[in-house]
Amino acid sequence: MTTITDTASTYQKRSIFRSVPFQILVACGVSFTAPGMWDALGGLGAGGAAEPYAVSAANAILYALFAVFCIFAGAINNRIGLKWGLAIGPLGTRSGFFWSAEAAIIIGYPSPKDRGFYLAVWQTAKAAGPIVGGAITLGLNANRSTAGSVGSATYIVFIVIMCLGLPIALCLSPAEKVWRKDDTRVVVHRQATWLDEFKAVGRLAISRRILLLVPSFFISYFYNPFVSTFLTSYFTVRSRAFSSFFTNFAGIFSSFIVGYLLDKQSIHIKTRAKIAFTGIVTMLIGTWIWAIILQKEYYDNPPRLDWFTKDFGRAYALVFFWTFAGQAFQQMLYWLVGQYATDLSSLSHHTGILRGLEALGQTVAWALASQGKVNHFVSIGLNFGILLIAIVPTWIVLSELEHSHEVTVIADEVIGSTKDSEANKSSGDSVEDRASL
Repeated sequence: MTTITDTASTYQKRSIFRSVPFQILVACGVSFTAPGMWDALGGLGAGGAAEPYAVSAANAILYALFAVFCIFAGAINNRIGLKWGLAIGPLGTRSGFFWSAEAAIIIGYPSPKDRGFYLAVWQTAKAAGPIVGGAITLGLNANRSTAGSVGSATYIVFIVIMCLGLPIALCLSPAEKVWRKDDTRVVVHRQATWLDEFKAVGRLAISRRILLLVPSFFISYFYNPFVSTFLTSYFTVRSRAFSSFFTNFAGIFSSFIVGYLLDKQSIHIKTRAKIAFTGIVTMLIGTWIWAIILQKEYYDNPPRLDWFTKDFGRAYALVFFWTFAGQAFQQMLYWLVGQYATDLSSLSHHTGILRGLEALGQTVAWALASQGKVNHFVSIGLNFGILLIAIVPTWIVLSELEHSHEVTVIADEVIGSTKDSEANKSSGDSVEDRASL
């Protein structure tokens, strides 16, 4: 970690609206209203529809667009500012900008030692959307013990909540004005031109570390379409509504458990990363073995699982633990790229690539789910197989993790003298220039 003292900085009163917690609150507010409501619909299985295949095909197209936008969103967000990436992101196909921006904010604004906690807070906000949405859905559909689609009132309520994301996003402060409780500054080192930004993304995309992490990025949300199909195929409307409401608590629990471990400074960074990864992978392997057993039974005798049916518990537990382990895995990947990024601009590139490859994985998975006659064991096999492929290269990256790579600028809260300021200006040795070394 490189440490630089910002001797030319001027003390300013610390406003709560420039604090890290407030910036996280803004990002979480947008996550709650936009993707949170989207996830609430996804938690119903096939977006609440009666048949999963048309919805799955539409999702495949949408995630393909997300993948393209996400890869370049990091570079674009660096030029236009994360606030505008966060604001325009919820507008349809531009969600790639939002995905990249929110991840960069959540990881880059806090100090490295606090990132696990704030990632858990973010996951909670993302989960709160589906929880509230699931509660709404459950209330509107509680009497529907048959299969089919949810009522139209459900969609109207969701759309109204999603529209709140834009005004909330505009409350975000520029990174340069944010203060941290440990007196370090958020370092921003933008490239000189648009072309340089895109070149930086290209160089990062083909770097050894990113190539090793490609399987993990690709598989991190690959399970989600199969969960949607699984729910739609075997659960009633109200049991799917229950899943949309309750399953998200699994992600909250796992996020804080993993966040606490990853922030534990008394344990070496490499050790805590390996412990978290081992636990997550073990649980994911267990869920896919469990899925193979259940799917074999369901092919022979397809159930219609309602709240009080005999097999509801063991089938729903599989959905719960998919989310528990899956959210923990995604959170760890965000934390990991945050440790290797040198500044907020670098982090924006990292998160854009991560979310782009994640969206590419979902594109393939949703396309597979859109095939009405496809064997479910194909989806299970791909999830299981790619997960196994990802273990060794990810372990190599974890084994090389010795410390945070972030350039640290310590703000001097004493008013700098005019002489020092002029000397810095004349030498051209700005904080941003020194931070790039």
